[in-house]
Amino acid sequence: MNNTKLETIQFHNQSLIVLNHENKPYIAIKPICENIGLDWEAQRQRIKRNEILNSTTCMIKVVAKDGKNREVLCLPLGYLNGWLAGIELSRVNPQIKPLLKQYQLECFDVLYNHFMPKVAQQYPNTISVEQQQAIKQAVRERSYRTGEHYQAIYTKFYEHFKIPRYQDLPASKFDEAIQWLGGVHARNGLSEKDLYLLARLYCITVRMHHFISLITPALDTIASTYADSFHSMAFHYQREINDARLVIDRETAHIKPKNIIDDWNRVLPTIRLKLNSK
Repeated sequence: MNNTKLETIQFHNQSLIVLNHENKPYIAIKPICENIGLDWEAQRQRIKRNEILNSTTCMIKVVAKDGKNREVLCLPLGYLNGWLAGIELSRVNPQIKPLLKQYQLECFDVLYNHFMPKVAQQYPNTISVEQQQAIKQAVRERSYRTGEHYQAIYTKFYEHFKIPRYQDLPASKFDEAIQWLGGVHARNGLSEKDLYLLARLYCITVRMHHFISLITPALDTIASTYADSFHSMAFHYQREINDARLVIDRETAHIKPKNIIDDWNRVLPTIRLKLNSK
């Protein structure tokens, strides 16, 4: 058995101790627990109870700071993610959640790229197809919110994350990327029929608002008691109507009419039309 310490890798200003055992990299678990703030004994027992993880562990001798030999519990590098991912964020002290999540997202990538750079370059741990779709959706929603062109957003995205394409985004950076783009808004379980009803209601509102604007001057002329109310609806509801359009436009961005007689053709032109806020 080779008891020589292989390397100490720096990760977010903390040390990850990697050792050599039978010519394979193993990582010491206790220092990671101490770095994160996890209860070491509880994690040791959890690894022991897990049939797969327990079968892969080994005790490796290292020279401690006091110069004495110490045995440390280690896992093969390939099983690190299995252990980390099994720690539920909802069950740990809230104070250590951010750091634990960082480890879960990035730690394995750092070690993988360090020890297997050629393999990592050829087979990068990048975002999945589903995550790629989420990135595209977040870009569309940012464009709707800000008025930025898609290409301008993608250019900034590539520069910020130092990648040539969004498909090359490391999986560990997915949450950060979604946050940087401004998030993806869930559809709250609404069916396409529900969305159509909301879109149709918006179009009806726009039509009603148009006719209110037309009749308001006449009510002013005859000094109608309703003149003030109509004036308010005509000139002060425009912003809320446009805000509603932005939401409906965002939630229906994935919908394309199936054919020329599709009901969606009755509402999408109005939804896609950008109105001026007043």
